[in-house]
Amino acid sequence: MTSNPANHFKYCPRCAARGNFDEKEKAFKCHSCGFHFFLNSSTAVTAIIFDWNERLLMVRRGIEPHYGKLDFPGGFVDPGESAEQAMIREIKEELDLVPDKISYWGSFPNEYLYSGTIVNTTDIVFKCIISDFSKLKHLDDVMDFEFVNVSEVDVKQLPFLSVQNIIKRLQDEQD
Repeated sequence: MTSNPANHFKYCPRCAARGNFDEKEKAFKCHSCGFHFFLNSSTAVTAIIFDWNERLLMVRRGIEPHYGKLDFPGGFVDPGESAEQAMIREIKEELDLVPDKISYWGSFPNEYLYSGTIVNTTDIVFKCIISDFSKLKHLDDVMDFEFVNVSEVDVKQLPFLSVQNIIKRLQDEQD
């Protein structure tokens, strides 16, 4: 069962009084102690990596949601970590690769199902240059990887709206 994250905010974390969640404002308000909490987007990072033949490196998800589906390498930004640090960490954790260079490419809103609850994310996309693929292997929550031609990717088969939109933009750039 999928749940709106607002359903989890019924009691104040400061004073335990019953409060209310304002859907329009995306905020919890406690009328007893004045606590006010906005439900902000979580930050995630995504890597666009091409090989020397201009094929895109994609991974197969080894975890839910969308187990086995094609996706990009990446993950959530940890507290106290920059998006760039997270991107480098995620590529190392998932593929045992170290990028020579990363550069900001864009950002896309997304929804990610976690523990039965929708988490709104902002996926920050980096184009990553990797000169040495000799250590490439699937690790962590990746079950496999493959190099694909961007033009041949079926957007409808991709798991997340952000991934679909990234591929659409890459396909548009090739036209």
